[in-house]
Amino acid sequence: LRARYLGLKTLSGTFTENICNEQAGTCMPFEGRFSISVPARYRLEVTDPQKQLIVSDSTNLWVYLPDQKLAQKQPAGGFAPVLAFLGPVLDSTATGEVSKDSSGTYVVKVLMNDEKSAMNDLVLELNDTATRITGFSFVDGWGNKVHFGLYDQQWNPKLSPALFKFTPPKGVTVEE
Repeated sequence: LRARYLGLKTLSGTFTENICNEQAGTCMPFEGRFSISVPARYRLEVTDPQKQLIVSDSTNLWVYLPDQKLAQKQPAGGFAPVLAFLGPVLDSTATGEVSKDSSGTYVVKVLMNDEKSAMNDLVLELNDTATRITGFSFVDGWGNKVHFGLYDQQWNPKLSPALFKFTPPKGVTVEE
């Protein structure tokens, strides 16, 4: 698995994301398209339940909420949930416990050494040959259980650098 991902330069496809808060008894589902350029450029186009665009060029992170005519800009870096599965796979010191869940899916419970990590309990879900990550889940720093499903994966497609740039449309409020 690690050897396969070491050759990964770009990845695109569709995703689902569920963010659940057990204490509040709530789950928020999202879905859309993603594009990743390793190591730190990404684009998430959330299409449901409401449109959002999250773009990082590895210097700046933009969150654009078109329905609110709002764009938020902040320095890139720090924790990027959509990239959470890549860190331990590309880190040669990371370890994990491989098993099959009740549905027969290979799962890897990643053993994290950093107690101050932005995520805990990272679990990778693999395809039936254990050569591709099809989903992952973790508990974030606020106690939310986050699950991503990765579908229609295209490995190393040619991605335009423009995908990882964002210019706020006219009339949009920009918060920095």
